[in-house]
Amino acid sequence: MFAKRISRIVLVALATATLSGCYFGRTAVRASDGGSYDIYADGRYICSTDEECSVTTRGAMGKTLFEAQKGETVVGQDIVSREVTFASVIWMPFTYCLSLFLYQAYPDEIVIPVDQEKVPLAGNTWQPESSPVPSSSSGTTQTTGGSVWDKPIY
Repeated sequence: MFAKRISRIVLVALATATLSGCYFGRTAVRASDGGSYDIYADGRYICSTDEECSVTTRGAMGKTLFEAQKGETVVGQDIVSREVTFASVIWMPFTYCLSLFLYQAYPDEIVIPVDQEKVPLAGNTWQPESSPVPSSSSGTTQTTGGSVWDKPIY
C-alpha cells in the first residue's frame, strides 16, 4: 500500500515535469545595449553575451543578482526573482502544494540595463577632428588638427 502511494506521487511528479514542457526551459539573458559582456549571477560566471546566454527558468524561490561586466568593471546589474506561475497553481493539488515553492519561474527574457558611462573605452577610440580656426593676423586659416586635405597649399 505504501509503495503504491509512493509510486503515484512519483508518477504525478514526473507528469508535472514532462507535461508542462517548461520545467527544463531556459531564460535568455542579454544586455540592454546588445554589447558584449560577461554575465554573472550572484557572483558566479554564467556566460558571455557573445554567444547564446541563458539560465534555467524553473527552480526554488529567491532573488538573484545578475551583473554585466566588461573586464573587471560592473557596467550593469539587475535583481530578478522567480515568481509563481499559472503552471505552479495548476499542479498544486497534485504535488501537495510543493509546486508553489519548487516550480517558480524567471521571465522569458532578462534584460540587464547597462550604464554607458561605466563602460570602459577601448584603446583605439574615435577622436573628433578639430575644425579650422581663422587666424586674426593673416587672412589664412590655421588648422589645429584634422585631415591633411584640409591644410592650405603654399
